[in-house]
Amino acid sequence: MFKYLHLSLTLLLGLVSAGVSAQSPQPSKDGYFRIVNANNRADGKRYVYVTGAYAAMPNATKAEATTLPGTVIHLKMVENGTNTGVYDVQTLRSQGVDVINGYLNPAIEKVEKALKDKLNEKLSSPLASIAYGIFNTSVIGQWDLKMHLKSVRTSDGRDAYYAYATVPSMQPICDFWHTYGMFAGSALNNYPNLKAALDSGNPDDVWYEIERLALAKIESSSYASTELVNIIKHYIGTTRAENRINQGQTYYLISGNLKKVDPSGTAHNPANPMGTAHNEYDGTEAKFDFVNNNTNDQYWGPELPVTKDAAMWILEEVNNTNYFGVKPSANMRGRDGKYYTTLYVDFPFKIVGDVKAYTIEGVNAQNAQGYYFAKVKKLAQQGDVVPAQTAVVLECNSTNPVDNQLLPQGDETPQTSGNRLCGTFFGAVINGLEVKDGAGNAYNVTHDNVRAFNINTADARNPIGFYKLNSAVTSVPGNKAFLVLTSTEAQAKSFVLSFDDGETTGIETINVEKNATEDGVYYDLQGRRVEHPTRGIYILNGKKVVIK
Repeated sequence: MFKYLHLSLTLLLGLVSAGVSAQSPQPSKDGYFRIVNANNRADGKRYVYVTGAYAAMPNATKAEATTLPGTVIHLKMVENGTNTGVYDVQTLRSQGVDVINGYLNPAIEKVEKALKDKLNEKLSSPLASIAYGIFNTSVIGQWDLKMHLKSVRTSDGRDAYYAYATVPSMQPICDFWHTYGMFAGSALNNYPNLKAALDSGNPDDVWYEIERLALAKIESSSYASTELVNIIKHYIGTTRAENRINQGQTYYLISGNLKKVDPSGTAHNPANPMGTAHNEYDGTEAKFDFVNNNTNDQYWGPELPVTKDAAMWILEEVNNTNYFGVKPSANMRGRDGKYYTTLYVDFPFKIVGDVKAYTIEGVNAQNAQGYYFAKVKKLAQQGDVVPAQTAVVLECNSTNPVDNQLLPQGDETPQTSGNRLCGTFFGAVINGLEVKDGAGNAYNVTHDNVRAFNINTADARNPIGFYKLNSAVTSVPGNKAFLVLTSTEAQAKSFVLSFDDGETTGIETINVEKNATEDGVYYDLQGRRVEHPTRGIYILNGKKVVIK
């Protein structure tokens, strides 16, 4: 009945994807932050950067973090209530992945349900209820299953946090098995090593066998080869001697690595630490690792004190100083001198800079001049808020992110709209990718039906729009917007942008030559002749005019 106790893996997966803890107690927090390692690296790689559903590393610089959505993390932490300066993490979300509510808590619930179901299966109903009540109180009730942050100060006096989780002690399981194991029947027949460990009453042996089951489970999972899981496998090891995760101990998140150094084959001697077995901090690589709080390791000595500031994490609130902004390519410059890019992020944001956001509400059929148009609608401008998970086209006055600031705020609840733009948080292979537009319509993306935002320098009239990808392109980037077409719409290779809401934005660059028009004849922005123009924007004698 303990086969679901890969909870250790769950806790450690949550720990790697999380990150943080400050000494005089800090107030509870709920907002958008960047998590920064307190160790001052020469290369500046200190910012936690989420690059996949199970991938994150503290390897972005401050300059890089400015424009990387994967460094913006929604963190909610509340005071523990029991331990001063300790906080429970209730939300830890970035790029659509909520480690706490989307993974850790559901996994814990799954473990508890599996245990209860197994007890009901093996015992009569009254006995099962009693047994589960005892197990829930005496075993699960003694486990600290939360992600924690603990207030500390760095070596130079900055407020920071330890980020840690505790691997459950197996002693309560051994005690429970000693009393109630006789009722388990054949429940553990498929796990003879675990049953033998329980029968012996050795909590370390029980934990080792649970680790073996957890390792087998992740080896067969879809995320078995991710960097995060590789760290877990490294800690579990392939032999008992290689195992660094011990039951009943607390593990702290660090940036860098811990090396075991044994120059003389002699157990650790605090009076001669470098001449005997000891732990050494290695900060060569900006990557996640763990150290434990065990101060009783007679051979290697303590781990946590060796890492110093590398085990501490600073929270930087995303604001006007530590801002998030976009950096359009200098190549994406319209005739009006504005720069254009697309964005798809998990968080809602207030437009701080002089930026306009647009959605695509549909596409039009080919006009007389051979152009297909994507119908553009202005969604927001400076001071407005763009809802979470809304794919947009952005119009900016410069390519400098400081001028194009977007302030994350609110929660990640998306709003339904008629927006045809789609996006993905992480770069993905085109074929096989599934996405949804603003209305919730699902699409299977193929090379034939996807159109990417680009500029056509070969066409002086309509350079900016959504274009079919080169055959050599096999993936789409993360945090960018694109169009996915129906089979009928996909007959067109490109869609230039058409603004039909009365706004003169400057992206629409149809420039009908004078010799291609008749003096005094009005045309709409799709190049169609208009006999009786009303209010709106038209082309007259090769120039745009506005009739009010």
